[in-house]
Formats: sequence, C-alpha cells, structure tokens
Amino acid sequence: MSKINNILSIKIAFLFVVFCNAVVDVAHKVLLQNIAFKIFDGSIQVIWISIINALIIIPFLLLFTVSGYLSDKYNKKDILVYGAVSSFLLSGLMIISYLSGDFYFAMFSLVLLAVQSAIYSPAKFGLILDIYGKKNLSSGNASLQAISIIAILFSIAIASLVFENFYNANNLQTLTTKEELLSAILPLTYYILPVAFLEMMVSILFLRRINTSYTKNESLTLNKQELFKGKLLAQNIKTISSHNVIFLSVIGLSIFWGVSQATMAVFPSFAKMYLNITDVFVINGVIGASGIGIAIGSVIYSRLSKHYIEVGTIPLASFGMAITLFISTVVESPVLIGISFLVFGIFGGMFVVPLNALIQFNAKKRVLGTILAGNNWFHSLSMFLMLCMTTLVSFYDLDPLNTVYLILSIIVIGTIYTMYKLPQSLILLFLKTVVGVKYKLEVDGVKNISSSGGVLLLGNHVSWIDWAIILMAVPREVKFVMDKTIYSKWYLTWLLKMFKCIPISNGSSKTTIQTIAKELDEGNMVVLFPEGSITRNGHLGEFKRGFEKILELTTTDVRVIPFYIRGLWESMFSRANKKFKKSKKVNSVTVSFARTMKKEKANVVSVKKEVINLSTKSWEAHIQNLNPLNETIFDRLKEVSNDLIFADSTGLELSGNKFLTASILFKDLLKKELKGQNIGLLMPTTSAGAFINYSVLMLGKTTINLNYTSEINSLKSAITLAEVKSLVTSKKFIEKLESKGINIKEILDMVEVIYVEDLKLKISKLKGLITYFSVKFIPSFLLKSIHLVKTNKDDVVMILFSSGSEGMPKGVELTGDNILGNAQQIANIINVNEDDTIVGSLPLFHAFGIVVTTYMPLIEGIKCVAHPDPTDGLGVAKLVSKYKATIMCGTSTFFRLYTKNQKIHPLMFESLRLVVAGAEKLREDVRVEFKKRFGKEIFEGYGATETSPVASCNLPDVLASDFTVQIGQKAGTVGMAIPGTTIKIVNPETFKELESNEEGMILISGIQVMKGYLKNEEKTKQVLKTIRGKTYYITGDKGKIDEDGFVTIVDRYSRFAKLGGEMISLGAIEEKISKLIELKEDSLIDFIVTSIEDEKKGEKIVLLISHVENEYILELKEKILKNFENKLMIPNEIKIVQDIPKLGSGKKDFNASKILAKS
Repeated sequence: MSKINNILSIKIAFLFVVFCNAVVDVAHKVLLQNIAFKIFDGSIQVIWISIINALIIIPFLLLFTVSGYLSDKYNKKDILVYGAVSSFLLSGLMIISYLSGDFYFAMFSLVLLAVQSAIYSPAKFGLILDIYGKKNLSSGNASLQAISIIAILFSIAIASLVFENFYNANNLQTLTTKEELLSAILPLTYYILPVAFLEMMVSILFLRRINTSYTKNESLTLNKQELFKGKLLAQNIKTISSHNVIFLSVIGLSIFWGVSQATMAVFPSFAKMYLNITDVFVINGVIGASGIGIAIGSVIYSRLSKHYIEVGTIPLASFGMAITLFISTVVESPVLIGISFLVFGIFGGMFVVPLNALIQFNAKKRVLGTILAGNNWFHSLSMFLMLCMTTLVSFYDLDPLNTVYLILSIIVIGTIYTMYKLPQSLILLFLKTVVGVKYKLEVDGVKNISSSGGVLLLGNHVSWIDWAIILMAVPREVKFVMDKTIYSKWYLTWLLKMFKCIPISNGSSKTTIQTIAKELDEGNMVVLFPEGSITRNGHLGEFKRGFEKILELTTTDVRVIPFYIRGLWESMFSRANKKFKKSKKVNSVTVSFARTMKKEKANVVSVKKEVINLSTKSWEAHIQNLNPLNETIFDRLKEVSNDLIFADSTGLELSGNKFLTASILFKDLLKKELKGQNIGLLMPTTSAGAFINYSVLMLGKTTINLNYTSEINSLKSAITLAEVKSLVTSKKFIEKLESKGINIKEILDMVEVIYVEDLKLKISKLKGLITYFSVKFIPSFLLKSIHLVKTNKDDVVMILFSSGSEGMPKGVELTGDNILGNAQQIANIINVNEDDTIVGSLPLFHAFGIVVTTYMPLIEGIKCVAHPDPTDGLGVAKLVSKYKATIMCGTSTFFRLYTKNQKIHPLMFESLRLVVAGAEKLREDVRVEFKKRFGKEIFEGYGATETSPVASCNLPDVLASDFTVQIGQKAGTVGMAIPGTTIKIVNPETFKELESNEEGMILISGIQVMKGYLKNEEKTKQVLKTIRGKTYYITGDKGKIDEDGFVTIVDRYSRFAKLGGEMISLGAIEEKISKLIELKEDSLIDFIVTSIEDEKKGEKIVLLISHVENEYILELKEKILKNFENKLMIPNEIKIVQDIPKLGSGKKDFNASKILAKS
C-alpha cells in the first residue's frame, strides 16, 4: 500500500479519526448518565453518575503499564487502526446490550470501550510528534485538544438533545426502572454505529499509509509477573517522576482533569438544588460551555505560541480558573453560569496545551508511550479520587456547594504552587505581552533542541532583550552567561538570580568557565553570546574563544547549537542609530536554531559559519512574509505622505503623495499603450525615471532598463532576447544621448516607442487633482485594490542585462523578493533613517542604480536626490550640498573623477556620513586621495548584478563606551557578508569548502540571488549551484575570507594569464602599478592590464595606459623592473591609447580592452 506524504491530508484524517473515536465513547456514556439522572434523585443519582464515570476511568488506572508498553513496542499508527476496528465491534456489542435490556451488560460494554480508549490514548498523543513535528508541538496539541473537546461537546449535545426529545415525545416519564428506560431508548444507539464505521474505514484507508519514524524495539518485553505484582507500575511511575518538568506537567494536568471531573459530577446536583434545573440538555449545555472554552483556549494558545512552547500561560490560566469557578457559585442565572464555565474552559485550554507539549518535548521517544500512558494513569487516578470524594459528599447528603468550594481550594493551592515553581514564566509572559505589542516572535528549528543533556547555545547578540527572547523560544530551562557589571545592578540582580544567570568578568573568567562547564556536565542548557557585547553596527562581531575553553573542560557528551536572532536590530532595545530605530514601524522577531554540533567540531570559525547560514535562512523567511514589492512601495509612499521622497537636478521635487500620484497617472496611460510582458525603458536617473519604473511595476509588467552605453549589437540582442515590443523613453533624453554620439535610432525602429512627453500632454489638471486627493485621503488597501495588478512574490519584476565586461551581456532575472530583500539588507547595515538622503547618480540600467539608489529609498521611505550623469562631479556635488545628502554610492572610476575636479569644494561633501564604492575594485590611490581631499572614507562593497547587487560591504568602525572598538572595515577587503547572506570560498573544481585565508572561488547565497538568466537554462545551471538545500551563485571571482569573516577579492578567474605554467593575476599587476604611478591632482592618467595570445609563451601581458608621453613610459618601465619581484608579472608590452574602454556603469570594459591590445 502506497504511503501518504501530503501533510494536510494526514492531519485531517488523524483528527477525523480522533473525533469519531471520542463521539462513540462519549455518546454511550451520556446515554447511561441520562438514564441515571431520570430514574434516580439526590445522593443516589450522584452515586450512579459517579459509578458510570468511574467505569471510564478505572481501565486507564489498570492498563497504564500495558498501554505504555504497546505504544512503545509497536507502531502507534497501527494501534490507532486496530483501536478503530475494535471501536466498531464494541459499538455492535453496545447495541446488543440495549437490545437485551440489561443495564449492567450496557455498563460492561462501556468498560470495554474504556479499555479500548486506555490503549488508544498514548498512541494518539504520541503520533502528534510524527505528524506535526517538534516545531509545531503546540499547534498539534492545540488541534488535538480542540477536536477532542468539539467531539465530546458534539456527542454530549446531540445525545442529550435527542434523548430529551425522544424521552418527552414517547412519554417515557412513566418508566420507573433503569432497565425499562434502557430498552426504550434502543433506537438512539443506531446512530452511533455509522460513526464507528467511518472511524474504522478512514483509519484503514489513511492512517495505515502514514509515514512514521517507527523502528521496532525488539528488546522491549513485558514481564507478566512483575506486571501483576505492581513492580512495573512502580518502575514506570519512577520513569515519569525522574524528570522534573515531565512530572510537574503530569501532576498539573491530573489536578485539572480531576477538578473538572469533580465539577461535572457535582454540578447536576448543584443545579437541581440551587437553580431548580431538571432538563438534562440545559445541564449538559452548561457543562459543555466549559468544553467549548477549552477548545477556544487551545486555539488562543496556539496563536500565542506559534512554533514554540509558551509556559507563561500556566500560572495565569490557573489563577483564571480559580476566579471563574468562584464566580459560578455566586451567579444564579444558567446563562451567567454557562459564561463562567466558558471562561473557565478558555483558561483550562491555555493550561493543558502547554503542559501536554512540555511532556512530548521532554520525553525521549523510546519511552514516550510509557510516559503518555503514565500521564493518563495520573489523570485517571486524580479523576477517580475526585469522584470518590463527590460520591461520599452525596452519600452523606452534604451540601454540593461545599464540594464546589473544596474544588476551588484545590485550584487555589495549585495556583500558588505553579507561581512558586514558575515565577519567571509570569515575568516572561508579561515581557512577551509588552514586546508583542510591536514585535511578533517566531521560532524556527526548535526541533533541533534536545530535551535533555548538556547543551551550549551560541549566537549573535543584537539587543538588550536577547536573553528574554531565547527564554521565550526554548522549551527547556535555560541559564545565561552575563556581564557581571550588568548582573550587579541592584534593580536587575533579583530578576537575573531568578533566571539563574551566571555572571562573568575578566577577573573571574577562569572560575566562571569552570562553573559553566560544570553546568553543562550536569545536563543543563547554557546560553553564551560569543561576541561578548551587543553589536554596534548590525554585523556579527568577532567571536571570542572562551566557549572553546569551556567545551574543553567538559567531560560529558555536550552538544552545541548555534542560533540567530533577526529583527531586534531595528528594535528600541538595540544599539542601532536612534533615528533608524524610530523610522521602523513594525517588526517581526525570528529566532532560528541550527542542528546540533559535536563539541569537538565547535570552534569560532565553524560556529560563526553556522550563525551566518542561519541568518540567510532567517532573512529569506522574513522577506517571504512581507507583501509583494509593488504593494510594499505603495504602502511606504502613502506613509511618507507629504514628506519629500524624490528630487533631481532638474528641480523636480516629489513628496510621497505626489510620487504616487504621478505613478498612477502614467500607469493608467501606459496600460493602454504597452504591449507584451517585458517593457523596455530608456530613462535618465531622475524623478521621472523612478516613477515611470514604478508605473510599469504597478501594472505587473517586467521592466528592462536598457544599457544605452552598450554596443548597438548588444542592445539589439537584449531587445530580441527579451521580446520587447514597447519602449518607454523621453524625447529630451534621446536628444541628449545623440548629442553625446550615442546613436540608438536602430533600436527605436525595432519597437513601438512611447514618449513620456506625449503621455504628459494627455493628463488634465482636473485628472491630476482628483488622483492626488484620492491618494491623499483614500485608505491604502482600497487604492491598492484599484491600481495594483496582483503579482506573486517570486515573479520576475526586472531584467537587467549584465555589464558585458567579459563578453555578450546576459539577461539577469530578478524577482520582487530579490529586490525587496537586498534593499532591506542594505538598509539594516547602513542604519538608514527618515533623516537620510541618498544620492542617485548611477544609471538605471545598473543594478546599484536601480535597486540601491532608486528602489531602496522607495522601500524604506528615505529621500533620494538624483543626477543623470555620474561623471559630472560638480553637478553631483551641488546636489549633495543643496539637499544635505548623507549617503553617496559610486564606482572607483567616478570617485577618481571627483578627486580631480578642482571645482568641487570639500565643504560640498560635508553632509555625507557614508560613501560606498562598488561595481569595480576600489583603487588604493583613489581611496587615499578622496580621504585627503574631502575628509571622507570610502567604504568598499562587493556584489554582482546576479546578487541584486550587494553581497558584502565595509562599514565604519564603532567605538564603545568602554573604548573597545567593533571592527567594521579592513583595508584591502570588501567587508563582511551583509546580514542574510552566506559567502563561501570553495575549490573551483571540487566545490569543497576551503579553510579561512585559503584562496578559491567565491560563492554567494541569500535572498538576493537571482532567479536565473533569461531563456538560458544551460548558463543558469552553470552559475547556480545547490549545496545542502541552499542555492549559491558562482561568481567567477577568486577570493578568500579571514577568521573574522572579511572577504578579500583576488581577481576574476577569467582575469588570469597563464605564463610558464603559473597563473598570474592581472588585478594584482594593476594594484602594483597603481602604487608606482605618481598622479598629480589634475592628472587624467588611466590604465588597464590585459592579456593576449602569444605564440611562444601561450599568453603575454599588455599594459594599456592613457594620457601619457613616451618619456613617462620609459620611467615607468624602470620602476616596474625595480619593484616587481615576480618577473612573470612584468608587462611584455606597454601601449599608449587615447582612452581606456569603459562601460556605462563606469567599469572598465575587459573585452574591449583585449581587442584594443591586439590592434
């Protein structure tokens, strides 16, 4: 028989079978109880009802050991199947007992159904782990609890209603014996048999085909002698009591079900005496209200603790049950009592679900059946004792109200005890409630946390409340290692002692290390933040080696679990820029746990790698939970409202409302004109260029900003490949391009051209005003339903053609999530806030220009000031000065032009707080000269069009209050991987990951990695490689990563020349030459090193240099011969050229340079 792998089908089948099983058992019991209620009165009535309830309970007491043995020995799904078959057969026996008119025979059939339930129950609860997994234990238990209660209520309600109607309709009031009434209601039992049949068929057809992790335990046997002597019972009780959390959970559940049973037993007598209620349907309805409450409470709890176990509800729910039960003794109306019972049940649901989840989480799988059976045994014992108590009360004609008060006192004692045992849980619940107002907590990988044994948790430190977040996420008792200076603060000491924190300081570190090792050896879980302090720049700091020493001192099999916290950097509790934190409105907080590591393999490098891997997974999950890109931008523009969002050097300034208005107006016009899915754009880097891009995005189309600096054949190829039918451009922009000698007439002839100037003429003032006021006053959700085309998050929204620096450009497909993810990653590390203004000067066909300086401001709601020409240093500088821009992005080539432009005064760049270089390697002479001239450090980043584009970046160093420095940059590197990004260095042939500082191929993984190359599956497969379930982009770059995670780029693998069997890096030669060339402030000298074929050596190195004379070349040759130790690196030829070939992005054109060297 084939297996079922569809998890939804499995869950539905499982819950349906549980529902049917409960309906069959409860229906029979309710019918017998109703007979006792109608035939007997007073104390005799309570005694009979108690006996009937006892018949259900006793098998659970007697079969504890047997049911646990069967559940551990055999596959739990098989037990459920055989249980369903026996339920059907016993239902038939039950009908025979009614047919015979023998009440005691009917009671015997009830006992047999209870035996079936006693064996069935441990397997039912144990199967939750297989079906839902550890991650969803809370929701699994909540679902089971809710469906069980619904089944019980359904059965009670239907059985009572049908019984009462049948009883009255057939004038059965005249019957005076239980036997007569039993025979009279025989027709009612016919409805039970079909339910049992459905249970059996679904079990056979579905449950038998579920995949489980069952392995038969051949060594497990049942010693019958020890069983009958009670030794196995004692042994199994010892198994439960040996684990403190499990034992306390079992006792808590037992008290709850005991007092619930007692309340149910005594309430009919209480209702009859004090409320004069004799209708069994009303009585069962009031009792049923508590069942509805339990179902509601279970659902509420599952929402409160998605993917983790929240224990804070336990003492709170216990207190709530005590209050509501007391209220039920004061009110007199059946409706009000029903409401109090409902609320009692809600608190009950929030009490039992976490306790059940704690048992399943902490129990080892090999004894899970025994523990769950033991749980049932304790429940049954408690319920039996409570029934005995209520029976005695009734036998001696004691006031049932006093019994209720006795039950209430038991709950109060239990509440006091839980508050004593779990004081921290209430504080955590309070903290979670406060934090939950703004932050939604999600936990991933909780299944990786072992329920016992020493565990060391190691992860990133981003905020002051990391400890509380971990406590909320982990269902085990956790001990924290904390800085003694914080631990010693008088207002925190009492709290931290309650949470058993371990203080650490430099002076006592050796003693503390020994203490932590001892805690781990004793089987405790300890949390340590290897960075030693909260991050000050959002990046992972240096991991200290203290935890390695701790692990060396341990003598047991201690496990290490890395974790990653995402979302708290934006919170009020981090050290992020205050304005950055203020600008973040809503956040979700995610805690991700990796798989366990053996302590021998845990070191600063391996642990940090795992934390970085978790960050990638966490960021992907975070972005997937956001709205699509077009909706996210729409919401942000509405939020920005009247504040400035975009301006340019033409003088056009747009607020959020005006930008959205312009986008909608042009969107409506473009909708009638555009043909096909892929839309070509030829727009300058201006406000208009930005809102036209968004207008196309609103229509659900894919934008293609064409690289007008490419060769005409490359442009033609791009248009043909992308099947572009419509091209949106500007007449003024076309004229400007033609004035610069860029002839694109052939391109315009290939497509239907739509000019924005023509579209603008169609917009009336009235239409503009109506649109503006609708944007201003109509809610965002209504406007989005009108103006946005629904898109999927993995739809391609943009195709960028790669730079073509090494050949024909490729169409890079970027999804909305790629862009949204990279924009948020960058915003996080540079601490963008509402006071920031970013300079947009890079062309829109450049990944940095469209994603970082166009879409990121729209996504984050920060200002962008645009200038269409990045080579116009003075124009850019004027814009920076006018708008007090704070962030500027560019390339090494453009920054070099700025340093040479004498018209730019240093004060014009005074407002900049961050200058970032990308797209090409930042030359050392440019970095030094820019710092010397403008007093601003350039921070180099790294990425590719295929990574949307940013993968890593240097950041400013940050000085702490204790004068320690968190390193954000290292000279010669391109920084650390940005949050949510994994960078690996591998052997380019075997793809084996290399050690720190070993050079190899750079691979990048993260939310920003492209979907693929347009219509080129073969090339996509060559550059996208799946390793352990994660997709990596093979960059083609050679590099290395140091112990702290800083990435160094050596060169492109394609930019190596093979001479004498040795691979020579052309980039390394350029680096050496840049140190030999003495540039004057107004110098225009530029150069590039390339290689061409050579008949003798295979390849030869050629240096192309511009704006120099022959005398300069002779001097340079002498310097090269004198300073180059490796003679193979000396250029074979130095060639003077007019200009070094460049791409529109400012990057050097390697392909054109190679052709020029050959000429």
